[in-house]
Parts: sequence; structure tokens; C-alpha cells
Amino acid sequence: MSGHAVGVRIPYAQAPGHVQRWVEDRLGGDLAQVIDCVGGMSPGPAARVRTASGSAAFVKACGAGLNPNTPDLLRAEARVLAALPEHPCLPRLLDVQDDGDWVVLLIEDLPGSPPPAPWRHADLVRVSDALAEARSVLDAVDVGDVPAAVESSPIFLTRWRALADQLHLVDPWWAAHHDALAHHAERAAGLIDGDALVHCDIRADNVVLTPDRTVLVDWGQARRGAAWMDHAMLALDCSMSGSETSTAELADADPALRDRDPADLLALAAAAAMSFVSRSTEPAPQSLPTLPATSARWADAFRPYLTEALAEVG
Repeated sequence: MSGHAVGVRIPYAQAPGHVQRWVEDRLGGDLAQVIDCVGGMSPGPAARVRTASGSAAFVKACGAGLNPNTPDLLRAEARVLAALPEHPCLPRLLDVQDDGDWVVLLIEDLPGSPPPAPWRHADLVRVSDALAEARSVLDAVDVGDVPAAVESSPIFLTRWRALADQLHLVDPWWAAHHDALAHHAERAAGLIDGDALVHCDIRADNVVLTPDRTVLVDWGQARRGAAWMDHAMLALDCSMSGSETSTAELADADPALRDRDPADLLALAAAAAMSFVSRSTEPAPQSLPTLPATSARWADAFRPYLTEALAEVG
């Protein structure tokens, strides 16, 4: 089964009072409309809000009591958004509040929605074009405070190695192909190294399509890495979220990928899939009850591409 990642968020109405008061203060009035949003894995609220006078924003927030790691992801996203230049493919940060516990981001309200999953070919082309269009302005951003992918992307560095000790807990397919996949996953760390600012979490639910914009949202996982990574993430999401265009077909069509050795994309896919399988065997983190099942679904969705790529690449 394919589709967007869906966690369990609390509704905006359950956010602490001081969070709601801060939002209303920044927007200049009581809220007349709140539309809670689903999607993503954060347990905190995410909502489109509007005052009676028409001031609007997208609010995302989380406190350490919901999940100890999510506020740091919001802090990281706030730093990146603050550094991003104004561009149609990039979201605009309006304000941020951090009291040491709850972190609240006010982001421009985008009159659109994520592309449907499974991906449609036309939407993939839009997002691939947006990644290419944004590249020149992203290359001008000061990335000094952004973590290096080669130092802080466990999915591609170390996480996949844990599967070797968990093979008795998962489908036998993974044991039968473990050594071949591990051989390719070993190369992933070297392939993601670089100095470009990359989103590093391009998925269908991290894009908003409006009538005239294609906007890359959710920058909490941004890294300094190889510029081709975001195009690779889009190709891998053809497997993860499902698509009428396969991972291999998009790799053949995307100008940022089609001249690369097919073994490069296989290396990233192998590391990611093995990491997801490993994570699916472990207890759910605090307030992230759907993460093991989502990880298992993503891993299983990779199998057709991995089978094809292993047969082609060897």
C-alpha cells in the first residue's frame, strides 16, 4: 500500500494556551478559522489559521513532552528557513517562538496541498523542475550551521547495518538479499558527501502544489551534501509513496540523475530500505505510534525496485 506518511498529531486546539496566544498576537487578532493538517510524522499540531481580518499563516509546533527530538527539528528548520532567500519554490518564515520547551513556527500560508500519492508523472516533473530551479539560490545560502550529511544522516551511514542482527524478525526476502544490498549500501556515505544545501527529505508530503507555485516545505532535515541527493530522494519516493512512474524510470528521465551510474541510486536505496526494515522491528518512539508500520511499508515498497536494480547492476 502506498501513500503519504501519516503520524498522530494533536489538534491545534490542544496546543498550550501560551502557544495559541502567541500565534494570535503575531497575527493581530483572534483566530476565526483553524484547519488542522494531517501528514508527516511529528506529534505536534500543524494547522492553517486565519483571523477575522484575513491575516493567515501555517502553524507547526511541538514541545519536548510530546517527543524529545521534534523541537530540535523545528529549531533546525527555523534556522534554515530564516536563511533561505525569497523564491517561489521556497517557503517564507514569518516568525518563530522558542521558550525552551515548545517551539512554534509561523510560515506563510500556501493555498494548495501536497501532490496526491501515488505520484502522477506531471507532478513529478513539476517537483523535479522546482528542485533544479531552486538550486542556484540554494547554492548562495550560507550553510555554516547546517549539519553535514556525511556526519549526521544515519539512514545512509550506519542505521542499515543493524539489520544484520534482526533478519530473524523480518521477511526472509531481506536475509536472501542482505549481503548484496549491504555491498551497495557501503557506498552510500561517500555518495552523499558534499557542500550543497539539500533538503534531504523530499517526499510527496513535503511538497505543496499551489496554482502557480511548487513549494518545497519541511526543512528540518536539511543537510550539507551532494546536490544530486534531493533528486535521488524524489526518485526513491516513487517507490516509497507509490507512483505511475517508477524509481528507475524517473532516474532515466531526470537530468540530475540520468548520467549517474545506476549503482549510485541503488546504494542510497539499499541503505534506506535496510534502515527502514531495521526500524520496523523496534518499539515506536514516544508519540510516534505509526513509525514502525510506516517504516515497514516503505521498506516493502522498495522491494520491486531493489530486485530490478540488483539484477541490472549486480
